[in-house]
Amino acid sequence: MHQVILSLFVALAYVALAALSAMVAIAPTDAWTVWLASGVTLGVLLATPLGRWPAVLTGALLGAAAFSLWLGGPWLEAVGYAVIEVVAGVAGAFFASRFTGLPARLELPRDLAALVIAGALPLAIVGAVLATAWHMVSGGTQAATTFVIWFLSNFVGALLTAPLIIAWAAFRAKRSGGLTLPAFAAGAVAGVLYVISMHLLFDDHFERLGGAGSIGLTYLPMVFMALTALLWGVRGATLAAFLGAVIAIVNTAQQEGPFADANGIVAEGELQVQGYAVALALTGLLIAVLAASQRAAMRDARDWRTRFETAIDAHRMLAYEWDPASGRMAITGDTLHLLGVPASALATFADWLGLVAPDDRDGVAARFDARRDGQGAGDSLAYKVRGNSGNVVNLTDEARAVRDHDGALHRVVGIVRIGTAPAG
Repeated sequence: MHQVILSLFVALAYVALAALSAMVAIAPTDAWTVWLASGVTLGVLLATPLGRWPAVLTGALLGAAAFSLWLGGPWLEAVGYAVIEVVAGVAGAFFASRFTGLPARLELPRDLAALVIAGALPLAIVGAVLATAWHMVSGGTQAATTFVIWFLSNFVGALLTAPLIIAWAAFRAKRSGGLTLPAFAAGAVAGVLYVISMHLLFDDHFERLGGAGSIGLTYLPMVFMALTALLWGVRGATLAAFLGAVIAIVNTAQQEGPFADANGIVAEGELQVQGYAVALALTGLLIAVLAASQRAAMRDARDWRTRFETAIDAHRMLAYEWDPASGRMAITGDTLHLLGVPASALATFADWLGLVAPDDRDGVAARFDARRDGQGAGDSLAYKVRGNSGNVVNLTDEARAVRDHDGALHRVVGIVRIGTAPAG
């Protein structure tokens, strides 16, 4: 049942975006200047496990054939067109999935690069080659024009639609762990301002703002796109980019906006405005992906730190990092519980040495000097420290010097094992 629902979803999504494209596209040859449906097959294939691909391809085949028949084309033409769409989509998804895995996630710059270079590009090339061959076999005489327009419109359509599907396919409502309310509200405002700026730029308001003299206003939506991507991430960026692209393309087809008079040719204006829309979309996606990878790295580092601190606390241990050049020490672990001294009071080696029992202090200082001059060999040292409460604690200090590739000392790192002794 789930496979049938998936097939129906793909077919309906394909027909809907194909119908939207038909409303605004120019067809100087067998290729259309606007084709948003190309990204449906690619996006859903990459967003689903390999086992669901047959259902996705069935839906794409049915949707493409149904749309061709709706336009009044013969059965043979409908089947041929549907096969071209499916083969092109499979080619893009196959190559992109080699780099992203399945289901794909737009979480790293590598994922975005794979979608563009290994996904949308092969889809557009394969589709353009097959469509041009079909055009020539059918007696057409505009092979070069067919190839160029098919390639450009499918490449752009894939970059506008596929990321939207991939990003939102992984959406799950969360009780916690999502956006904070201020971030959500700020992202919503930025997204709305982006859509409004695109509407003002590409509606007849453009003429009132000075027409071609106001071409600099085309950069204004980029600011709001960047804010939306930073605050709402990939999902916000893809949604805003798609809505903005639809506004720009529809208005350009109505001869409104800064690209309406591209040499007086509507088809050329539509291709140019799609280039502008894709530039905005990729800018937002790149910002969102870079921010997401940074957040993921911070989350991984926080998780690693939590695991490390839990492990050393469970074994009554401390970890330290000493910079001999500045004398600073960074201590990890519950020093307040184990030594009776907060970590904030042990910011330098001098602070640490002040805790060492007087009888051991000179020996510890000499050993740390030796560690500073060492070449990385580990050593172990036993000594006593006296906490604020007066209790004496036995320590086993194991350390190693860490040097850079050029031999310069970077840090001295160590692990301190805690034991107690009667107060003396």
